[in-house]
Amino acid sequence: MRPDRTTWVLILAVAAFFAVFLFYPIAGVFESALWESTGPTLHYVRNVLAKANIREGLANALGLAVVTTILASVLAVPLAYFQAKTEFPGKRWLGAGILAPMILPPFVGAIGLKQILGPYGVLNAMLVWAGLADRAATTDWFGVYPVAGVVALQSLHLFPILYLNLVAGLANVDPSLEDAARNVGAGPWRVFRRVTFPLVRPSYFAGAVIVFIWALTDLGTPLMFNYREVIAVQIFDRIGEPSSPESNALVVILLVMVTALYWGARGTLGRGAFDGLGMMPVATRAAAPVRLGRGGSAGAWLLFAGVTAAAIVPHVAVVLYSLKTEWVFTVLPSGLTLDHHRAALEQAWTLSSIRNSVVYSLGATALALAMAVWIGYVLVRKKFLGRGLLDAAVMLPLALPGIVLAFGYLNGFADWGDRLVRAGVWSENYLYPQTNPVLLLIAAYAVRRLPLAVRSAVAGFQQTSRTLEEAALSVGASPARTVWKITVPLVAANLAAGAILVFALSMLEVSDSLILAQDDAFNPVTRTIYRIFSSEYAVTGESVASALGVWAMVLLGATLLGASALMGKRLGAIFRA
Repeated sequence: MRPDRTTWVLILAVAAFFAVFLFYPIAGVFESALWESTGPTLHYVRNVLAKANIREGLANALGLAVVTTILASVLAVPLAYFQAKTEFPGKRWLGAGILAPMILPPFVGAIGLKQILGPYGVLNAMLVWAGLADRAATTDWFGVYPVAGVVALQSLHLFPILYLNLVAGLANVDPSLEDAARNVGAGPWRVFRRVTFPLVRPSYFAGAVIVFIWALTDLGTPLMFNYREVIAVQIFDRIGEPSSPESNALVVILLVMVTALYWGARGTLGRGAFDGLGMMPVATRAAAPVRLGRGGSAGAWLLFAGVTAAAIVPHVAVVLYSLKTEWVFTVLPSGLTLDHHRAALEQAWTLSSIRNSVVYSLGATALALAMAVWIGYVLVRKKFLGRGLLDAAVMLPLALPGIVLAFGYLNGFADWGDRLVRAGVWSENYLYPQTNPVLLLIAAYAVRRLPLAVRSAVAGFQQTSRTLEEAALSVGASPARTVWKITVPLVAANLAAGAILVFALSMLEVSDSLILAQDDAFNPVTRTIYRIFSSEYAVTGESVASALGVWAMVLLGATLLGASALMGKRLGAIFRA
């Protein structure tokens, strides 16, 4: 079915939104970094790369991303295989527990790890108790080994994304191909290595690329560990000079590196990952899971429970830290209190930051959902020139570092907003962070999370027959009325799953919040947590930050439960780049 005039108008409206809030700021970054009065230049790029600390930051970020992706793969692959290919008591509950790491943003988990690994923390208390350390000369594991802490938090937070993609991919593998390999004598490991994994390689790539890019460009976690020798933090440290050509050159270098690594990995690992709008073909018949015996079930329990226990250690520490009265050189707090939660509720700046985040996230969710309905509809239901380009453009933000987009906003809209003020369109520059960043934050959140909403909508449209739509069109209903009255109710569960994910992840967005909110009156909750943790507020900082982190955990936990209930095994399909 070809798009009508109304559909074309909506497609052009989406294209205009992307032109203003995605391509324009990125183009401004490139112009500043690669252009001077005499024409194009690589002078600023060479100047940046000539600095030893910048090269070290690039190498460190790349190393962090590689190690994080490897560790996430080591955790996700066996877990996904047991979940998809075997049957054992308690599998459903253990599989749900694997998603627990996703309910705590890693930069909040740093608060918990600091209590565990700090000089007066849990680890040193245990070593002193065991006689393996001297109380007067303990090690600050948190400060001495920040790289290990960053890698641990990133791996434990991100491996469920890879796990979800692999479970969905393994469920779609045609078992007859595996049976054929077994019939000619191949053992379980050879079947997995030569048959199963090549078939799920697109799903593996779809998850691994998100893990890799997320770890490469993560800003919040290194900041919380005060590990500043990575490229994302080096860019963050330059927010005071957003129009500097060298600052923009650093952003361009990061974006080029991400793009090159992404396309290189796609060429080697991701062939087929983008066929059918990112969805694998469904197997002709479902595979019968292998029922594990007593020993196999015990091994599966040990694997799932061990990974989950390790992953929730930062969560438990954050909860206890938000409730502690005293926690020095003891394994558990000396006492518990709700004073820190009350302190957070009594502080005007914490309440205002929560309110701000809710407003920004609701605005971003409404905007993303409105676009996702029409984008998903035309991608699945319409055939037209440029359909593949629209799909690629919509999915681009999923592979685009948030810090790149935020830095583009930082220097791309100042003059633009001033022109609108001078033209009398509004009395205040709502497109400049130092004045009023509300519109920029809503737009940034919507652009970054739009791919999740679109993937949710696409999954719904692909599973919904178009018969009812055709019946409505045949009796004279307009395409817009048909979509609103017929199609949207049919895919409401998918849209709801996408909406709650967009809302929750926008509430806890780090890069855009730290960079674009430069006035405390407009702080989102994540920037408030960071400022409390970094002792910029004269309160019982880390305990109040932990209390806010607990609320973030509750929000994300409820979100993932709701999304999982609505989408089931299809949940992994929306975490694809």
